[in-house]
Amino acid sequence: MKPKLLLCIFVLLSFSCYANTPPLKKDTSYTIAQARRMAKKRITITRETIKGYRPGFDNCIFTNQYIVANRLKKYPYSAAIKIMLVSYYGGGQPNQDIKIDSPFTAPIPTAHKQDKHYLGLVIKNKKLDYSTLIETKVLNRKQVEELTNIVFNYDFSGMKNYTVTGFAACFEPRNSILFFDKNGKIFDHLDICFHCNNYESTSKNLSIGANCAQKFDMLARFFIKAGVRYGADNKVPLD
Repeated sequence: MKPKLLLCIFVLLSFSCYANTPPLKKDTSYTIAQARRMAKKRITITRETIKGYRPGFDNCIFTNQYIVANRLKKYPYSAAIKIMLVSYYGGGQPNQDIKIDSPFTAPIPTAHKQDKHYLGLVIKNKKLDYSTLIETKVLNRKQVEELTNIVFNYDFSGMKNYTVTGFAACFEPRNSILFFDKNGKIFDHLDICFHCNNYESTSKNLSIGANCAQKFDMLARFFIKAGVRYGADNKVPLD
């Protein structure tokens, strides 16, 4: 068979293959106005699907939008008599190696030596079970101000206030921020997994603020600086 004829047959076969292939769908793209309407309806879309999006828009930028007095008026800080940072193993039995406001020495807990399954954070009738914890730190006024500054004054550098990026599928928290009322009971808590950049709150009214790219790193450094390293410091082995 002649080379030209072979080339013609190849071209015809190629066109027939493409003819039977459905056209590729274009990526869904929303205007900012559409994103706002969807957010009001609690329909979550990723920031990447909004027209005009640029990767740099995900970076955190300091806005200085809220002064200390205004930050402390926001829930749950306005209602909290005490705020505590804690660390714990990702599920399992209680252990005896809790460190209350003390330097971290990274011991292997008794429960771990016995190869038991950990219970993680345990709250019964709004009362904290300290026996499952590794480290705790009650925040002073200055630390609360620093925490609220991270939460409320750091926002996306571009395309602010438009929907959120979906979380990672994994969620095995080892750190929490606990909020106590005047009776010593926990009325809300924010559980954080620094290894998959995810969080949950019991009330759904508590968050880390704008989930910009560096927000979890800032929170992790805050935990470490306060003396709660397990789960937040990647230099400390897990489990």
